[in-house]
Amino acid sequence: MALLKNGRLIQDRWTTVDTLTDALKPGGVLVPLDLWLAERDTLRGKSAVGVILPNDADPDLLADDDDRIAAIVLTFPSMVDGRAFSQARLIRERFGFDGEIRARGPVIADQYLYLLRCGVDAVEVPDDTNVESWLRNARRFSTVYQPAADDRVPAYRRRHLVAASAIAS
Repeated sequence: MALLKNGRLIQDRWTTVDTLTDALKPGGVLVPLDLWLAERDTLRGKSAVGVILPNDADPDLLADDDDRIAAIVLTFPSMVDGRAFSQARLIRERFGFDGEIRARGPVIADQYLYLLRCGVDAVEVPDDTNVESWLRNARRFSTVYQPAADDRVPAYRRRHLVAASAIAS
């Protein structure tokens, strides 16, 4: 799998592991939620640890640990199951998580803009992916109409800013 992060295709620095022994090896590791919950005291000392959160798990399970977790991987079991979109927004906005939020599973290029708007900043994509189609989808709409986890200013706020600057001048 390739990794699309912040609009670029990069080498993935994380390794997915399933056991505590493997998790304690040097380098960044992504561990299943169950392993994190069972061994969090041991894993907290590791500087580069990420947690794989199933899309049916409550993000609140990580609320007290978000300062010790460098990445959260949200799993999409199918491209029509959107629960991980909600998880991303909650993690980014409610917890103020500033680490990597990664999408894993069969997401498609058409969903990329919505992933970004929800707070996802990295997506695992198939190796044979045409990255330009993903990036084109991220730029598809120049205006947004609702606030989200990204930094784009919604149209209604932009109108108010223009009106306020016109009054001030």
